[in-house]
Amino acid sequence: MSLTTISNNKHYIIEIAPDKNRAYLKIIGFWRNPEAVPTYVADWKKALAGLKKNFTLLTDASEMKTHPQELRKLHEEAQTLLLKGGVRKVAEIMQNDVTEMQLDSVAKTTQFPKKNFRDRATAELWLDEV
Repeated sequence: MSLTTISNNKHYIIEIAPDKNRAYLKIIGFWRNPEAVPTYVADWKKALAGLKKNFTLLTDASEMKTHPQELRKLHEEAQTLLLKGGVRKVAEIMQNDVTEMQLDSVAKTTQFPKKNFRDRATAELWLDEV
């Protein structure tokens, strides 16, 4: 599998594997406000350009710190963009119950098709299922 890096900064990494039609997001640390991640939505638009309808997404939120409420709109905007782009299913890796509650709440609002996992191997296997 070959990965193409769309963005790699101190807050997140977005990569795509066109051969697998899969996107990878790693959320890192604490995002103070939307200004801390000014190109987040634009980076997702770039990622979508390299994927086809019915792509899958693996989100690694194991290093994410709970984000302030003002970032909720940003996450909702990104999820809505991915839904319009044709995401089929989403696996999220989490180690923290508070983070999990926060991300579950956003996903419920946007009707994001996700399932939570504690390890990457199990998440990848689930995404590989048709």
